Order: sequence, then C-alpha cells, then structure tokens
Amino acid sequence: MYLTRLSLNEFRNYKELALALEPGLFVFHGDNAQGKTNLLEAVSMLAMASSFHASNDREVVNWFAQEHVAHVDGTVKRREDDVRIEIIIFDPTPPTFEANEQAIRQTLPVELPANVPRKRYKINGAPKKTMDAIGQLRVVLFAPTDLHLVDGTPDERRRFLDRTLCQIQPHYCQALMKYRKIVAQRAALLKRIRDQQEDPQMLNYLDEQLTQLANHVIHERQRMITTLNQHANSIQQAISGGREQLQIVYRPSFKVDAAWSAAEAPQQYLAQLREVRKKEILQGSCLRGPHRDDLEFVVNGVNMLTYGSRGQQRTAALATKLAELAFMRISTGDEPILLLDDVFSELDHLRRDYLLSQIMHHDQVLLTSTDLAGFPAEIIKQAHVYHVADGVVTLQDEISA
Repeated sequence: MYLTRLSLNEFRNYKELALALEPGLFVFHGDNAQGKTNLLEAVSMLAMASSFHASNDREVVNWFAQEHVAHVDGTVKRREDDVRIEIIIFDPTPPTFEANEQAIRQTLPVELPANVPRKRYKINGAPKKTMDAIGQLRVVLFAPTDLHLVDGTPDERRRFLDRTLCQIQPHYCQALMKYRKIVAQRAALLKRIRDQQEDPQMLNYLDEQLTQLANHVIHERQRMITTLNQHANSIQQAISGGREQLQIVYRPSFKVDAAWSAAEAPQQYLAQLREVRKKEILQGSCLRGPHRDDLEFVVNGVNMLTYGSRGQQRTAALATKLAELAFMRISTGDEPILLLDDVFSELDHLRRDYLLSQIMHHDQVLLTSTDLAGFPAEIIKQAHVYHVADGVVTLQDEISA
C-alpha cells in the first residue's frame, strides 16, 4: 500500500500542494514550523479521519482561507485496487486579526445551519460517512510523543490501541464510538441519581449496553496485544543486544478470564458493575470499562513505567511501534505507510541506527527531519529528498540545480 498522489488546499500553511509519490523512502527536511509535520498530519487524516496534531480538526483550516475550507485529497494504491480519498474541512469561526501596517485581512465568522457537517468525506467521488472513510488508507505514525508511550498517561496507551484497531476493523470503531456515548450517558445519569433526580434502576439498560460493547472492545484489544507480543520482544532483543526481554501486558479495568465464553463474559462484567454501583453513584463517574484500561510494559520482569530507565522505555516504545506495523500487515495483508515525524532527533545512536535499518523494508515511508546530517549517505542516496519552507515543498535536485 502506498500513496501515489497528495493534494492540499488551504490546509495549515499549505495554500496549494500537488505532490506525486511512489513506493520508497521520502525525506522532508527543513527548519521548524515550516510545514513538515503538516504533511504527515494530512496523510494521517486520510487514514484516520481526524488529526493527531490538533485538539479540533477545524484547526487545520488555513486562517486566511477565503472560503474557510481546507481540502485533503489523496490517491492510494492498494493490493486489491486503487482508491481516491477526499476530506473537506470547514471552519466557520476562524481567528480574526486586527489590521496593521501590512493590512492583514480579517476573516469573518460564517453561520451554518445546525445540520450541516463541518467535515465531509468522499471515496472515489462518492460521499461517505466517517466510519466508511477510516481505514481506506492505513498508516503507522511514529512521532516524538510516541516515545512516551511507556511512561505517558493511560489515555495515550488506549489511544494507541484504538487508532490501530479502528484502521483495520470498522466494527471495532463502531463499537468504540457507541461505547463512548454510553459511558457519557451513564456518567450523566449517575450524577442525576446521586442528586436524587433519577431512580438507580434506570442504570440497568445502560449497563447491559455497556457490557456488550465492552466485551467486543476488550476482545479485540486482547487479540492485538497477543500479536504485538509475538514481534515486539524480538525487536527489543535486537536493539538491546539480546539483554532485554519485553512483554506487553493488557490491564483491563474489568476482571477478565480467558475461560469465559463470548456469552458469559458480558454477564460477568455486568456483575462487576453492580458491585461498584454505590461507589459510582457517589462519585458520579463510570469506574469500570475499556475507557479505564491500560497497558504495562515489562522488561526482564520489571515494570518500565515505575523502574525503567529512559533508554529502556524508549526501546520498548520503538519495539511496540514497529510491532504495530507487523500487526497491521498480518491483519490486512497490506503494508501500511510508515510516517516518522522528526523522531530521529529524539533517539540515541543505537536506536536511530536500528530504525534506519528497518525503514527500507517497507513499501512507503514518509519521514521528516530538521536536517540531513544524521542520515547515512547510502540512505539519502536511495531516498526522495524534499526541502520544506513556508508551506512550499521542493525536490532537492531542483534546489541543487
């Protein structure tokens, strides 16, 4: 799987971009804040329908876009076919700027009817829902924040699982979205019950819905962790010279037993919810479920979150992200696109060399860096090298000429 074309219009600092791509390594280098990460953000949005870099997708619309609209358009060559993916993002309330000596234009808010979507998708020219767009293109993103996968927050680790699974399993993504809505509804109901505005029996229906959806989410997360462990440990050993053994442990907030059948597990979760119902009402929040799950990274029997060195933690994060590539390939039969956002500057020599040795084995790799000094000449010789400056992408050969 690889991108053959990427077009951007009013996306971040890109007024217009038309980039032809092919298999292999693409290196985008330039100073900070020139648009390198924005390129990877656009590709990631084609895969996951949302930005990894923005708190709200409307942030990707160029502040000075006259129509308040950004376009992302890409063509993907897959094992079975080619597909064109288009995303249109509308920002009705862009920031305003006071006119100064350069007469910066003010952009005025636009009023939209309540039912008009702020983001639209097309697949091969036909309008599609969000769920239909996710996973048409599959990517593995490795950014500096991913180096904190081990020592970061549980929310970051859950997001890692969900972003991967949603790209390869539409049913998982649907179940996850429904589950999150149930959790929000249930939390609001718990607060009303605490304030004696509702009967506690009102929880019964939501509890049944939650446990059915939770069962699906937990099952797929467990399957993913099993596959990750089949690959991450060998990578950890290779980087550490055989000194370290890595195990990724799934820590669900529900007690889980592999002996339970698919029909029995939801009933077991339901019983566990009832055990904590009084406490949940008192706190006004949901205390059990996949939204509270976590991962644990264990090296040579030691929990890396508590006792791991910085180097061990980063090795475990790198091993896990490379194992994610293998998981997606095994699950779909297609090689995902690897996006590397300035991670080499954050890695030491040992881990940088290992990652460099791996990237040439993948169908397509898009890599950003502030400079080329740390890359071996043989790698650069095989790569398509572009310079990025103020939203303009120029082929390195054209600069030299």
